[in-house]
Amino acid sequence: MKLFTIGDSISQGFMSLAAARTDLCFSTLIAKSMGLTVGAEYLYPEWLMGGLPANIEKILRRLEKKYGSDINALDWLTILPTIEGVLDEAEDYYERQGGSAEQRYPGGIEFFDNVAIQGFDIADSWMITPKVCKYQIKLSNDKGEGKDDFFGLPNAVFYRTALKVLNPSLNPSFDNHSQLGWLNHHTIAPGGVENLIIWLGANNALGTVIGLEINQTPNDPDQILKNPSQKPESFREVREKWNLWHPNDFKAEYQELLDRVDAIMQSNSNSDWNVFIGTVPFVTIAPLAKGVGPTTEIKVPGEEKPSTYYKYYTYFPFEEDTVRETGTLYLTLQDAVYIDDCIRTYNKVIKELVDSKNTQYPQPRYHIVDLANALQEIAFKRNAGKVQYDFPEYFDFAYPQVNTKYYHADTTGRLRQGGLFSLDGIHPSAIGQGLIAYEFLKEMKKVGVVDSTELDWQSIFSSDQLYSQPITLMHEFYDNKEFAETIIKLFGRNPLARNTTMTRRLG
Repeated sequence: MKLFTIGDSISQGFMSLAAARTDLCFSTLIAKSMGLTVGAEYLYPEWLMGGLPANIEKILRRLEKKYGSDINALDWLTILPTIEGVLDEAEDYYERQGGSAEQRYPGGIEFFDNVAIQGFDIADSWMITPKVCKYQIKLSNDKGEGKDDFFGLPNAVFYRTALKVLNPSLNPSFDNHSQLGWLNHHTIAPGGVENLIIWLGANNALGTVIGLEINQTPNDPDQILKNPSQKPESFREVREKWNLWHPNDFKAEYQELLDRVDAIMQSNSNSDWNVFIGTVPFVTIAPLAKGVGPTTEIKVPGEEKPSTYYKYYTYFPFEEDTVRETGTLYLTLQDAVYIDDCIRTYNKVIKELVDSKNTQYPQPRYHIVDLANALQEIAFKRNAGKVQYDFPEYFDFAYPQVNTKYYHADTTGRLRQGGLFSLDGIHPSAIGQGLIAYEFLKEMKKVGVVDSTELDWQSIFSSDQLYSQPITLMHEFYDNKEFAETIIKLFGRNPLARNTTMTRRLG
């Protein structure tokens, strides 16, 4: 196998709150750069009906088709049933129709080359198996969570997604294959695994900006990693109360991950293997958490340029008055800096552990792709508008220009800002995925895995419909607070949001 990918929602191609446009994600672009035939030599799951759990872009496209670029006063009386229609289609398909847990993936496919799964944190890579998924889906159904209800999302979304990725054929012999289990399966097969991408860790911090609160692990690696009460069937339930890993707890889990990966790769039937590891991105840069109020420049030790932080971070459509009115929907500047300091330590840990692993080999086998640094250089507001990133040449005169601000287009269909993040304000757009691929290819070229970092940027920009076909009613997100709240509430029922109280706090 030329390329195998282990990751979370970003590596899966999760966009606009839905899994997933894996056809547009960075590892698929890398596979093409390697000369692989995507869909034959590099396999990934394709998701119908807009994906799981709810596709915001599909909702807005449906509204745009029905109402045009403006929703007038009378139209608001029918908007909820229109949104419900989109959600109900997904709920029916993934709970009771062709995408249900009881239906095999079409075409007789037994495995995928990309096993990235939305919501996965570090330890999920070895703890979550199809057996666990089946157990949790049945448990959810037995509780009545699978019934058809108004404004409902498919139940057990995390486990339904993971089951389809980890055992598409529903073959009982693969029921214990976690992400690392599949890695082992492929390394001992003829040909082995030549190149492995691992990008995990973002979900050990992401819940802080989705829920706008911090619930940190207890700084007890034994409890986090070795507690015998953490059976696979209830593993995540034990951990759901946390959304930010203490650096010591993070280190324990990442050490375990690398130890397991290294043991597998040492048995690789392909002796010429490399592992490319992404660093954890700064989740506070994601435009879902919008910085409002006065700014402060903070000099971080080891970084050349000060970073710009805001007094508050709230959800993207809102302003500082929302913080004052609610008293709850925000993180403080101190919170944001603390989250980032944790992530800086995570990445220091990753680099130290990788260096230690490489001492075992005559030449480095593990290679860091510093995506945290790249995203920080790209971040528009973090750099007070003075972006530091060296974009590929194609971006110089690609108009309209793109940035990391939350997506906005006017009623005539002109992109006004954004373009690098999808509509959930967390996950990259197709163009953003291209830049991630570019970062991986730069490191792969250094190692000699690829000859060029060139990508078909024209095709990437064209494939990004948020860019090539901007949504003309985006102003409703900014002009109508109730409409924005309706959409944001979907995040509160999203498995990516660990321990979030978003739905309750929005009323």
